[in-house]
Amino acid sequence: MLVLATGCAQGQGVLSAPVSTEIPSPSATASQPSRTPSGQDTGSPMQVTIIPLGKNNGVEARLPINGYFARPGMEITFDASSSIGAVDKYEWDLDGNGTYDMSTNGPVLKHTYVNEFEGEMILRVSNMVGSTNVLKTPVHVSTIWAHQPLAPPRNVQVEVLSTVEGVSEIRVTWESDDPAAESWAVAINGFPAGRVEKSARSANVTDIQREEDVLVEVLGLTSDMALGLRAGTTLPASIP
Repeated sequence: MLVLATGCAQGQGVLSAPVSTEIPSPSATASQPSRTPSGQDTGSPMQVTIIPLGKNNGVEARLPINGYFARPGMEITFDASSSIGAVDKYEWDLDGNGTYDMSTNGPVLKHTYVNEFEGEMILRVSNMVGSTNVLKTPVHVSTIWAHQPLAPPRNVQVEVLSTVEGVSEIRVTWESDDPAAESWAVAINGFPAGRVEKSARSANVTDIQREEDVLVEVLGLTSDMALGLRAGTTLPASIP
């Protein structure tokens, strides 16, 4: 932040021109130029202008899936770690009634719906300068599943294509004949890495950090974005 100050307290001045040392002749008549009152003369308070520097890129709320399904008493994890921007506050409206029930500084909230619920959860994220963004996601809590979950894919395998300084590009392959799968998602350590069309049975993923073992999973999604069951494998850490 750049701060510009104008004006100063009475009795102080700013040197704005060279000082003349010439002594006038005795016949000269000394005269004082007229002065226009200013902030320096009247003792008016200092004026401060604040100019913000840099660009505020804002924030964007994100969740890994669109729609959460559970039975009463089951814990649901809402994970907004993939939100964009310098988020410093997460607000959670758990029943979608317009009132935020909880506020956290961290991006993960675990919540248990005791009773059946059919509605939405609203997430609002904000940063220190006041930028906000809101995301809504459906929540279905019932003793009766709204859909039959997709079967997990079979034979999930990972091939390392290249590794440079512990960072790899990999190819993930799988098998499935489930006609209800409209697309496939790949998750790395539980976080979504991307989605491919229903006919795909492989996907390349870049920038895999391999200081530790990496869990690679594949799951199907229905036409209404309901998640199927996951299957995966572990990619060992890369030892230099």
